[in-house]
Amino acid sequence: MAWQNERLSIKLFSVSLSLNMMLSAGLAIQVRAQSASTIPGQTIVSVTFEPLRDGKPDDSAGGASRNGGICSQDSQVLGPSVTPLRPATYSELTISEHPTFFVYVPQTSAGKALFVLKDDNEDYYYQKIIPMSQTAGIVSFKLPDDAPKIEVGKTYQWSFVMICGEAIRPDNPTVEGRIQRIAPNPAMSRQLKTLSPVERAALYGKNGIWYDTLTSLADQRRSQPNDSTLAATWEKLLKSVGLEAIATKPLLQ
Repeated sequence: MAWQNERLSIKLFSVSLSLNMMLSAGLAIQVRAQSASTIPGQTIVSVTFEPLRDGKPDDSAGGASRNGGICSQDSQVLGPSVTPLRPATYSELTISEHPTFFVYVPQTSAGKALFVLKDDNEDYYYQKIIPMSQTAGIVSFKLPDDAPKIEVGKTYQWSFVMICGEAIRPDNPTVEGRIQRIAPNPAMSRQLKTLSPVERAALYGKNGIWYDTLTSLADQRRSQPNDSTLAATWEKLLKSVGLEAIATKPLLQ
């Protein structure tokens, strides 16, 4: 009889142990599920801009425009005038052969603008008429693939001229910027192939590559226009380079 009681005790212990193991496994699965549910689908990446150490302050960055910043026939409106999206240093770098340029344009009657890109000697010269929606917001222009690529190590100047009437006039609002193409090191080139657009923006920003930082983040914002995290990241980036006045302005398609 004693051995039967002993066997019964062993069976009860085994059943209890099995139940405890099942409950523990179920709890672990539940914890993992809860943890997964609290992790956003997209990793939150901080995008900052760190200009090169030899970058110099640029008094014309962050909003300066020639000829008043709005067309003469437009009503004066509260808020910023036409503004180039540039950092407050001379570190206006890109690794792209055909980079993208960004300008904030207030509500205007101008239906088009002139984009000009040239080097210091004007050996390189490209211009293009850009249609505008006349809606206030940040517009962008990508140097087309059929345009001559910009070269590594050379500095170029770009201009954005609002065409306020039927033709370009000397008093048309104009903003300008500079851009220099550099070659990424092999380690960066390899890393870029494995990163998401926001992670690429963060890597560009850490290395002082302004135009590609802005372009990568803008592309992601356009693909996810309702993502509040991306909007906040964009706003923080612009404010960090002195563009507070346009940090919350819409990014036009």
